[in-house]
Amino acid sequence: RVARARALPALPRLLAGASASTSALPRLLGASASSGQPLLSLARRSRSTLSMPGVGAGSVAEAVASAVAAPAAQTVDRAVGWWLLVSSGSVFCMVVVGGITRLTRSGLSMTDWRPQGKRWPRNDAEWEAEFDRWKQFPEYQRLYKGSSIPFSMEDFKGIFFWEWFHRMMGRSIGVIYGVPLAYFWARGRIPRSLAPTLGGLLLAGGSQGLVGWWMVRSGLDSKQVEAIDGGIPTVSPYRLAAHLTCAFGIFSVLLHTSLGILQPRVAEAVALPSLRPLQQRVRGLALLVGVTAISGAFVAGRQAGFAFNTFPLMEGRLVPEGYMELRPLYRNFFESVPSVQLHHRALALTTLASVSGVWVWVQAMPLPPQLRLATDLLLLAAWGQVGLGVATLVNCVPVHLGSAHQAGALSLFSVVLFTLHSCRAPAQAGKLAARIGQRVAVA
Repeated sequence: RVARARALPALPRLLAGASASTSALPRLLGASASSGQPLLSLARRSRSTLSMPGVGAGSVAEAVASAVAAPAAQTVDRAVGWWLLVSSGSVFCMVVVGGITRLTRSGLSMTDWRPQGKRWPRNDAEWEAEFDRWKQFPEYQRLYKGSSIPFSMEDFKGIFFWEWFHRMMGRSIGVIYGVPLAYFWARGRIPRSLAPTLGGLLLAGGSQGLVGWWMVRSGLDSKQVEAIDGGIPTVSPYRLAAHLTCAFGIFSVLLHTSLGILQPRVAEAVALPSLRPLQQRVRGLALLVGVTAISGAFVAGRQAGFAFNTFPLMEGRLVPEGYMELRPLYRNFFESVPSVQLHHRALALTTLASVSGVWVWVQAMPLPPQLRLATDLLLLAAWGQVGLGVATLVNCVPVHLGSAHQAGALSLFSVVLFTLHSCRAPAQAGKLAARIGQRVAVA
């Protein structure tokens, strides 16, 4: 702050000097080699963003002025950043386990919910009680009662495990997040500006258990199951999408906040105008990836991946039979199997084309190493996710591919967030610009 305050009065002379000639900057840095070697080293490392083709002295002056005027990033204990990063990894694993729970049809095996959790059955009597309770609900009544293929106790133990593990994992994340939060808060290591975000995450994480039970209840309710086409008990696609979207949101905020702490960035992007279009495009990619992931939740909710198992055509047709036939019309976007699958395909291919186009576009730009790495990872993640999606579809959604595809969606969104974070200038750049402005003013 002191450096910025001293540099601001010299800003007119700084801009005038930059507009007249940029050659003074190398001489200035060279003259300060004995007393400001770290400044010279940092300037060299920043060269890829300060020497872009077609950018003149006015752009350099604009970037320096932005750096001087930008508010300094607030320093937060790095331990807080690592804790949030570990928490985001835990949520990632939770989402993957949730996908396995759904794909193994385990989600309706536990027919009650307790905030404190439920211990694992310890003896045959407790197992029999759980099995008999489950038999009273639509999943057993419609799929297995009177069937020629009996559903044994061992089969029930298999599906019960995944639902029980998924729930207990959610409670474990509450401990992983809540206990360090209380510790850091008690020690005064959480700044006031970060408190609303962390408090909101605690509230969202706690309510996620309620949202999950609200989702499961839809598959246990006989009246709601009666309305399902085909009569196969499943949860509401709307509630499933809400549950998965909440999980994506919690993960995204955790990851974004942890990156901001471990790699502090200035409040406003300190970059030459040539980088601003890239920031806007990456924001658009983030929106597109998010919408595609939500559409995938409706594909999962309607079990649409088990139909039209061909690619690129859908059973030999570009537009499948039954597309947009439901009434009211809006239901086709959420409930129609051919419609939700076609929309998900179109969104996925649009995302892939957009990511590929951005990657080709940035190849001519001299990006910083981290941003270059981020764009490369983004391309790989997009192609990998589409490849996983096609493999999952044509193989009729096996558990290992379906869960990998769900993990791939979260991985792709993680890389988008990392790319968006890397588009912003490090907080150190603001300090560099302030020191340059101070020296130019003296000169």
